[in-house]
Amino acid sequence: MKFFSCLFLTLISLLSLAQHATLRYTEEPINLNDQSLLLIPFESKMYLSDVNRDLALANNLNSQQIIERFNAAIDQSILYTFQEKCNVSSFYLLDDQESISDLGYIYQNRKLEYELVSSTEEQTKVDKLKSKFKKKEDNSYQGAKIINGEIVSKRDDRERYMKAVVTNQKLLDSLSEKFSNKYFLFINELDIRNDYSDAIAMQKMEYQREIKIHYSLYHKNGEILSTGISRTNFPASENDINVIIKSYFPILAQYIYDDLFPPVEEKTTNKLGIKKWK
Repeated sequence: MKFFSCLFLTLISLLSLAQHATLRYTEEPINLNDQSLLLIPFESKMYLSDVNRDLALANNLNSQQIIERFNAAIDQSILYTFQEKCNVSSFYLLDDQESISDLGYIYQNRKLEYELVSSTEEQTKVDKLKSKFKKKEDNSYQGAKIINGEIVSKRDDRERYMKAVVTNQKLLDSLSEKFSNKYFLFINELDIRNDYSDAIAMQKMEYQREIKIHYSLYHKNGEILSTGISRTNFPASENDINVIIKSYFPILAQYIYDDLFPPVEEKTTNKLGIKKWK
């Protein structure tokens, strides 16, 4: 019995690694317990999807309405998942004009750049030291970034994070003063793609779709602490946006939570700790 318990925990651990990738910029553990966090939604142009037509037809929504639904869903899922551990501030609590003005200021004063996802999720300190020197070589040739509102990059099939880059300290200072927060969680990009890797599943129309959230965590002093990808899959036959949001966005929020909060040593029947919407 003990063997099967260990095997189950191992499988859960592997599942977590498969659904989440993180690049840390600090050797210190990240702990947002009892801290204040400002959640910054992704910009509309950073919604990348090849299933939008299906979603629009099934839900009688246009592209902008779909983006708004997904942005609000990410915000609500993270708020609901994080609320017992830290104080989350949201732009959805402001009136529309104030929110639009503040977000416009943020988007003008932060850049977005791609960062290569490491092929190994766990590295030793020596490996991390080596990667600091190797990263410049790897990233310099692909040089992807946002220029004049467009994603510009050379072709590179390796997986990448979309990372927020804040060089204007006044941005963080002004937001921290307004919202009284110590940390900033930037949602940089939302991807929804068909997974065509399984030819047999494609023939049977039983293939999967992948949802990915790209995010970055900053301290108010301007230090970037973490950037990562949270991902999960859902059936390509599912086009009901309400079902997608309710069933799968809490999973995405939970993987981000697992990156930013230390694990709790306690027994639980819900191994992933996912908080389902009611």
